[in-house]
Amino acid sequence: MWNLLTEKLKSLLEANDLITNTYTYEASELSGTPIATLTPSSNENDYATTTENTRVYAYMLRLYVDRPSGEDEEYKSEMAMKGLVDSVLDDLDKNHRLSGLGTKTGYTFLLLEATPSVWGYAGRENEYRVAEIIIRSHFAVDINQIT
Repeated sequence: MWNLLTEKLKSLLEANDLITNTYTYEASELSGTPIATLTPSSNENDYATTTENTRVYAYMLRLYVDRPSGEDEEYKSEMAMKGLVDSVLDDLDKNHRLSGLGTKTGYTFLLLEATPSVWGYAGRENEYRVAEIIIRSHFAVDINQIT
C-alpha cells in the first residue's frame, strides 16, 4: 500500500503549479524552489471486527521555500509559504477520496486527512522557510482477503 499511496500523493503534489520539485525521499540536495518532500512517517493498526481492521498510513510532507536575507526578501518568502501551504491543503481537501488510487485486494480506502502543520526554518543560516504537514490515509482492511 505504501507504494500506491506514495505515487498517488506524488502526482497530486506534482500537479500543483506552485511546487517546482517533488521528492519522495529525504534528498540530500534540494533543487529549485518551492520544493516538496514526501516521506512515510508512521502507520497504525486497530482492531475493528473479527474480520476487519482499520489501518492508517501517515506521511510527512515538508514544503520548502527559499528565504534570502533582507527584510523585503524574508517577507516575500513568508507570503510565498502561506500561499503554498494554503494551495497544498486545498489540493488535499479537494482530493480527500484519492480518486484513481488503484486497488489492493482487501483494502478499502476511507479518507485522507492533513493534520495541522508545523512551521520552521532549515539549512545553514535559515536558508529555507519550512512547513511540515502530516498526511494520514485511513483504510479498512479485510483480513480474510489480504495476501
